[in-house]
Amino acid sequence: MILTILGSGTSHGVPVIACNCKVCKSADPRDKRYRASALLENDFEGKTWRVLIDVGPDFRSQALACGLPSLDALLLTHGHADHLHGLDDIRIFSHTKVPHAHSKYTDANGAVHGSNEFTKPMPIYADKETTKIVRSHFDYIFKRTQIGGGKPLVTLNSAENLVPTAPLKIGGMEIISIPMKHGKLPTTGYLISAIGADGTKKSVVYLTDCNYISPAAIDLIKQNCGTLVHAVIDGLRKEVHTTHFSFEQALGVADLIQPRHTWTTHMTHDFSHEEISNYYQEILPDYPGLKKIVAGGGSVLPAYDGLRLEA
Repeated sequence: MILTILGSGTSHGVPVIACNCKVCKSADPRDKRYRASALLENDFEGKTWRVLIDVGPDFRSQALACGLPSLDALLLTHGHADHLHGLDDIRIFSHTKVPHAHSKYTDANGAVHGSNEFTKPMPIYADKETTKIVRSHFDYIFKRTQIGGGKPLVTLNSAENLVPTAPLKIGGMEIISIPMKHGKLPTTGYLISAIGADGTKKSVVYLTDCNYISPAAIDLIKQNCGTLVHAVIDGLRKEVHTTHFSFEQALGVADLIQPRHTWTTHMTHDFSHEEISNYYQEILPDYPGLKKIVAGGGSVLPAYDGLRLEA
């Protein structure tokens, strides 16, 4: 199972429009941060299955950058624009008007070519509040409209129902939702597990756009993760924010759930990748659990676009 960070930036993205700060002008590719998103991939029964987490306004560029060839499902953390407003671009993978190249046809010799796989509805998983926003912001998807252009063909499913006794099972992965708070707004994190090559359960957890995760949600992760290989956690900046974890708060969550590798995401342009990495090394002694893990070969680092995490 592989988790690829498609975007590690905050709602403005980095570089920020009209900004001339040193991070926005940086030549380090790790300082170019699309809006936060991630892609899960797992090989299972002869196919590579792909699940997207969030579909922001940079999705088209992200998909082209990673050469995304197919998509099987979409998980949404919440309904803010930087996590949702690329939704129309998933229609290339699940379309009401299927491109001819993906349609079945029979040649002069009677052989059948192509497939109609992209006509299948794309399952989207979201909490109740996010589902309302999807229906409101993208109302044309769910009602009869004029012919022409096409639109995404989707089904909306409850993220709240993805519990340990009834996880989403897709492509050899099991996915449960982790309830969080983004200020007053409920948001959804995801714990994704698969059986590794050694026959043991390995997991990654993706927790963005949050400033509170309850003790019960922490226990939900710890009790169902098997070996937690990677944790990707919202870490906006050094200063405390009303709706996001700061760097220190993100590391505090990591210290509770004890992943082998901790990565922060949804970062502003306040600090470069190198500066954040150095800062984490400075404050690591304040987190004894993480310090021990790093001493044993683990890591605590900022994520960056294109980072591939294998579990």
